[in-house]
Amino acid sequence: IIALLWIGSSTSPLSSHAFSSLSMSAASPPRNIVVVGGGIQGTSVAYHLSKSSSLPENSKITVLEAKAPASAASGKGGGFMARSWGDGGNTQQLHHLAFDMYETLAEEVGCETYRKLPVLSVRPGFSGEGGAKKARKSAALGPLMPDWLDGSVGPIQPMGYGDDTAQITPSEFVNKMIEKAGDMIEVRLGTCEGVETEQGSDRGARRITGVKYTPRDDSGTAAVHVETIPADAVIVSAG
Repeated sequence: IIALLWIGSSTSPLSSHAFSSLSMSAASPPRNIVVVGGGIQGTSVAYHLSKSSSLPENSKITVLEAKAPASAASGKGGGFMARSWGDGGNTQQLHHLAFDMYETLAEEVGCETYRKLPVLSVRPGFSGEGGAKKARKSAALGPLMPDWLDGSVGPIQPMGYGDDTAQITPSEFVNKMIEKAGDMIEVRLGTCEGVETEQGSDRGARRITGVKYTPRDDSGTAAVHVETIPADAVIVSAG
């Protein structure tokens, strides 16, 4: 996943100045924020910006997506989540935060597919190995075994018991966030062609003024002209 941020007069997409430039208050002038990429990451950014109490009044948030929200990886993934699988690594805190947020947000936006469920590791086996039969006799594994798991399988091990493993349909989550935000988020279909800039206040710096894109209608037909979405903050979240 590519995740870059261009804001204001920053010359580096990931500079500390770029991130601090996005600081807002309700008394600030309206912002024109464009998120390029309508997957689960880009849509989540747009959704949380729309909820921010610091977003100035009359600000505009636009999600620019090439085909349709969740049309690529976010619409095809299995939506599996594990809270503790990052424990001991640099992303442990992020794993915990994201796992907990999914449960809260799924209820908030009205997702119906979110569920906590146990996870099993199943090794393919050979005829007569009886991995499923042995697991069903196990006091620990028996209650976790689905009825449909049979055939030639080898050893079965638990990978999660449902307290820290869950699943959601990513495409539903993406579209529910957009629906929940209502008029706060506008989705435009089209191919991003680049950004427009002008001379900033600092010598040698350029300031973002817009995002250029080739529009695409609901049938997937691309226009022959390029349009511009006004923008003073651009977040690129495209895979």
